Amino acid sequence: MRFTSSVFVFFFVILFVLYWTIPGRSFKNTLLLCASYLFYGWLHPWYGIVLFVLTLIDYFICQIIQQETKYKYPLRSLSLAINFGALIFFKYNDFFIAGLQNKLTSLGIAYNLSMLHLLFPLGLSFYVLKKSAYIIDVAQKRIAVERNFINYALFVAFFPQITSGPIDRAQNLLPQISNDRPWDMDNLRNAWPLIILGFLKKLVVADSLTVIVDRIFALQQPSILIVLIGALGFTFQLLADFSAYTDLSRGFSFLLGFRTPENFNSPYASTTPTDFWNRWHITLSEWLRDYIFFPLRRALLRSKFKASKSAALFIPPLAAMLVSGFWHGTGWTYLIWGFYYGILIIIYQVAGFGGAWKPKKPFSLFTARLLMFCFIMFGWLIFRSPSLPWLINVAMYSEWYRDYNELIAVIVNLCMIAGYSAPLFVYPAIQVIRKPFGRNLLEPAFYAIAAAAVLVYLNSSSPDFLYFQF
Repeated sequence: MRFTSSVFVFFFVILFVLYWTIPGRSFKNTLLLCASYLFYGWLHPWYGIVLFVLTLIDYFICQIIQQETKYKYPLRSLSLAINFGALIFFKYNDFFIAGLQNKLTSLGIAYNLSMLHLLFPLGLSFYVLKKSAYIIDVAQKRIAVERNFINYALFVAFFPQITSGPIDRAQNLLPQISNDRPWDMDNLRNAWPLIILGFLKKLVVADSLTVIVDRIFALQQPSILIVLIGALGFTFQLLADFSAYTDLSRGFSFLLGFRTPENFNSPYASTTPTDFWNRWHITLSEWLRDYIFFPLRRALLRSKFKASKSAALFIPPLAAMLVSGFWHGTGWTYLIWGFYYGILIIIYQVAGFGGAWKPKKPFSLFTARLLMFCFIMFGWLIFRSPSLPWLINVAMYSEWYRDYNELIAVIVNLCMIAGYSAPLFVYPAIQVIRKPFGRNLLEPAFYAIAAAAVLVYLNSSSPDFLYFQF
């Protein structure tokens, strides 16, 4: 069920009325849990089965950890093995099956393995990280175990976050689930701007840019200039698409009385790679920082080996970014993209430009941001490439541009990308206006135009959010 579908609107209106009509926290939580499973299993009941089984396993493991502290670390390892084992099995199933099929064929065994292909459950990558963070924190006594199964299951399956995040922490979401949530008009005041902005980014910006980007990356032998235009378009398409999902997720959460974390903070205004990851997909970056980067760094700094302190500078960022690439997909392009960012972070840190670095002079700040934007765009080019051979072929054998007609096509596509991406720049510009009169005039006008644009584009076919596939 997509946020932008008419089915979801019908679903949410009924849920909203029932949710706020009948009082009682227990009723609300039970209703939300049932609604979350309905939402998640709408496309395929298989999704709900996998989610329930993994939730049930972790719930009982956590209860045992609470009582039997002697076995907490083996049990924690068992839970992580089950969760990440399921993620690897489902996500890389096609990769393993294809390799096995080729091996059987080379041995002269004609056996069809198509029945072993399994449908990858949407959102598995996201709720596995959410659940694994919970069980690590429970084992290390950072948080108390949630004894109410309904509350825990709702924490895992909360439908505004289940398919594409944000990857909320138990410290934030579980207390809200456990406490009463009376209606407050601030819920509506906080929700409607996010919902309008989310629909604008998705239906008007992202879906329009998708047409341009997909057409370019479907070319077999495009020129380098055309590929760069495609990378630029994808840079804004991905930001619009993913931040749209987060805006809608937070907006619908507000309407249900929940406050969920932001996931984006002007990422393309970053000055360093670390700064970028502090602004882009913030909840994933925090997960990688807290459960990959810092543990590795602490372990290396405590080590007695002479080279460990030097290794503490290189290994943690490289490992964290490789995990990020592996988490995003099965292709080599994702791993190279992760490796690319790991190396970039190391280079900036060695050069003395860490995450907190920020030039004071306006020209230096502009230069730092422009350079980082070019690095970001190149990273998205690697990420979006159909395959590694395609990327190598373009880099080695493509011309910069072919003829005058192609230059015209480049200019046309560049103008279209700029036009469709304009709302991504207009809205932040309005937010920084300090004069109350100017902002009070421009902000309502922006939302009015945004709502009108959404209504115009609403009837057009809307593809799934990009991060559904990860």
